[in-house]
Amino acid sequence: MPVLYHNPRCSKSRQALQFLLERNVDVDICLYLKSPLDFETLHDLLSRLVGDIHLAVRSKDKAFKALDTSAVDFANIEDVARFLSENAECIERPWYDDGTNSIIARPVENLAPYV
Repeated sequence: MPVLYHNPRCSKSRQALQFLLERNVDVDICLYLKSPLDFETLHDLLSRLVGDIHLAVRSKDKAFKALDTSAVDFANIEDVARFLSENAECIERPWYDDGTNSIIARPVENLAPYV
């Protein structure tokens, strides 16, 4: 079953959930801030990400800007997976995984070809 990595406080994440519900897509909801993703899960998601892996990082967020990221290579999948596993608040949302592709649904229309 597809998974939506969701933050209910985020309007874009709520829009993605609504988009899926309107299309009758059965989806598991993962509240990744309450149940942080481990390195292996993130590595898997990043390996199947449609687009560049840096899209998975909320680099404009104040939480990101407060961190020392000088040692992180955001073009390296292991570095990004490790960084996000240690800093769940920096995961871009919403993130949809259909088992084959993972998609950053920002804008929500990015989901259309996959549902």
